[in-house]
Amino acid sequence: MVIYPVPVEVTQARIQLLVDQTAKAPPRTINDDLNAVYQAKAVAEEAALQEARTEETSMVDVKV
Repeated sequence: MVIYPVPVEVTQARIQLLVDQTAKAPPRTINDDLNAVYQAKAVAEEAALQEARTEETSMVDVKV
């Protein structure tokens, strides 16, 4: 499991979901909000993994 700070995009998507749930928005809107949260989390995880891979590669010192 990758641990990283929660990006602003994920927080904003979660807040929008909460606002729409509180306002009793139509199910379609809530589903769209959920998809936005999942997508923002996926993008953030991918970015964190890519950064971790880059750090691992830069730490390896290969001498021939």
